[in-house]
Amino acid sequence: MQQTDKAVAEFEAWWDRQPHREQFEDVKDQMRNVWLASRRELVIDLASAYRTDEDGFWVIGRTEARRSIEAAGVKVKE
Repeated sequence: MQQTDKAVAEFEAWWDRQPHREQFEDVKDQMRNVWLASRRELVIDLASAYRTDEDGFWVIGRTEARRSIEAAGVKVKE
C-alpha cells in the first residue's frame, strides 16, 4: 500500500467516526486534500537522536527517537 493510499484509508476511517458527517459531504474532498497535505509536510528530524556505537555505526536510541517524534507534535504508540 502506498503512503497516499494509507493516508486516504486513515482519513476515511476518521471521516466515518465523525458525527453529522453527512452535513459536510460537500467539503469532504477538500478535507481529504488537507489531510493528505498535512501528512506530506510532516517531517521528523532524527539527526540529533543518532549517535555512533563502539564500532562507529550510527544507532538511534528508543528514548531519543521518541523525544524527536514527540517534539514534532506526533503521538507515539507503544
